[in-house]
Amino acid sequence: MDILAGVVCGLLMATISLGAAIYILASKRDIYDRLGKFLPQGLPPGAVMLFLVIVVPPSWALFGAIGGLLYRLPDESSLNAGLGSSNVTFTLAVLCLAALVTLILLLIRKGLVRLGLTITIAFVGIFGWLLPLLASWR
Repeated sequence: MDILAGVVCGLLMATISLGAAIYILASKRDIYDRLGKFLPQGLPPGAVMLFLVIVVPPSWALFGAIGGLLYRLPDESSLNAGLGSSNVTFTLAVLCLAALVTLILLLIRKGLVRLGLTITIAFVGIFGWLLPLLASWR
């Protein structure tokens, strides 16, 4: 049940990630020119986007399944530990991972602060609150 909850949460996060990617493509008109500089000659940016649409959901689902497995591993559980999870270690891991990814994104691209924070809040909500909720829903 924990793995299935992780897969569901991963697919939800994949939907949010793809939505953010579409927003970036729609708001930045010169993105195709920038992608054309890094891609091999003759490979259109549309093919790269199709590749991302095919690869991102299974990747997030795998990440979620691993998260579901890690949710039940540690033995130190206490009631109402945080974010809807009874596992303190899992809650701290989700928060630390979200903070690390946010810092990396902010260092790489300063223009996407609001979008990065929105995705981080979604990540913490999905994996820190929804995954434990779905995993304990029996």
